[in-house]
Amino acid sequence: MKKFLKECIDRRNTCGCIVAMLFIIFSFSSCIGLNSNVTIRQNGSGTIQMEYRLSRMFEALGKLDGNEKQLPLPVSRTDFERTLTRVPGLSLSSYSSSQDDKDIIVKAELAFTNLEALKGFLDATGQSVRLATEGGNRTLELLLVRGIKNVDKELENLVRTIFSGYNIDMRFTLPSVPTMSTTSKIGQGTVTGKSARYSSSVTDLVLSSDAVQLKLSWKE
Repeated sequence: MKKFLKECIDRRNTCGCIVAMLFIIFSFSSCIGLNSNVTIRQNGSGTIQMEYRLSRMFEALGKLDGNEKQLPLPVSRTDFERTLTRVPGLSLSSYSSSQDDKDIIVKAELAFTNLEALKGFLDATGQSVRLATEGGNRTLELLLVRGIKNVDKELENLVRTIFSGYNIDMRFTLPSVPTMSTTSKIGQGTVTGKSARYSSSVTDLVLSSDAVQLKLSWKE
């Protein structure tokens, strides 16, 4: 895959559009493979435990050099430190990074003092996460992907190759029994007690023609 992408970059006249589309797709997906567990307490503080996998092809594209702006989640410790500076009320409890032949694996745990800090971490752009309080209910809305239209077969096959085997699994533990809804049939959402879970293959999310939004509500 790294060789293929390098050839695409070297042959911009023939592959430029595909490479450009790949960058767009990467920016729309939360990351390549993600397992996360967010705990929110009654006062709005909580913790974020996560493990995510990023294909090592990002190295070939020059994307992994302490530059969090190029990726939707921080990768290096330097990225996390920049994020802490950017987001008041956020602290890093633990961090580790390793790699295998295919992926870079990042594990981290963070603590947040309020929901605004959680929002700041989840959404550096301020465009994909919405918080609201109304009638004694709190609502958290997350835009997972914006959707892409008219994907040609060549690009679809490339996406299926790149993202094959990667999944997103997000869990939220809340102060009270939540309700959860999504704007799409992509993925699966379940609520058990005070926990809500959403899981999906990354391929389905990336190739979605429509926006996919997750909405959680719970009593304060």
